Amino acid sequence: MAVLWAAGRPVSVREVVEGLADREPAYTTISTVLENLRRKGWVDRERTGRLWFYRALRDRASHAADRMHGALDDSGDPRVALLRFVDRMDPDDLDVLRGLLADIPRSEDP
Repeated sequence: MAVLWAAGRPVSVREVVEGLADREPAYTTISTVLENLRRKGWVDRERTGRLWFYRALRDRASHAADRMHGALDDSGDPRVALLRFVDRMDPDDLDVLRGLLADIPRSEDP
């Protein structure tokens, strides 16, 4: 997914393989992974000539948000997990979070 996100455009299997040069994956392995991601709805593909070109359907930030939600769901106590997460945050990130939270209207209790 990192190669697709970085490209910002549809890429061929060969381009993904080249983008992972430090790992030297097999072409067929990457092709299989991309097809699995397509079936799961993470990527889409389009055919140009004889080649398939893949593009991410979700951006990196949405993926990270889903992972954070999953971590909270798995934590057993989301309040404690959030507290520990916030306690370890960089001060600049805390300022961003405070600003974002300030922009969210509080729901009225019935």
